[in-house]
Amino acid sequence: MSARPFALAAVALTALALAACSGPPEDDPLAGCLAGESGTIALGVVNSSGDDLVIEAVELGAASGVEIIDRFLVVSDDARTATVEFTTDGRAGYGAGDLDSAVIAPDEAAFVGVEVDLTGSEPGSVDGLVVTSGGRAQAVPVRLELGADCG
Repeated sequence: MSARPFALAAVALTALALAACSGPPEDDPLAGCLAGESGTIALGVVNSSGDDLVIEAVELGAASGVEIIDRFLVVSDDARTATVEFTTDGRAGYGAGDLDSAVIAPDEAAFVGVEVDLTGSEPGSVDGLVVTSGGRAQAVPVRLELGADCG
């Protein structure tokens, strides 16, 4: 299996779509803000390699006041046009399956998602995700402010 994890960064840096975000910074299409105790970051990924793409892990880069409570993957053509979506819907909003039970076939698109919860009463933040595929970790520069005043 020779998956190409660098396709993740290329997709994340080229498209400009955001969905379901309550007040993203207008100058940063890879950043979002959600008021509430939990939030989801869903990365749009297109497999442009000729081999199956297996996402082995998704972890938080730098983060404070949050913890991952769920990871998921769902094959969806909508992921072709969405760099990243921020939502409070979690896995249920995508009809997604477990991260370890899905493969992104050549020329398929998928959302790779993580849901985080606040660990205390103060706002939290995620500053980047690390996605591992083919044994190689790739940093994805997405940011989420959670539980903050997004006004």
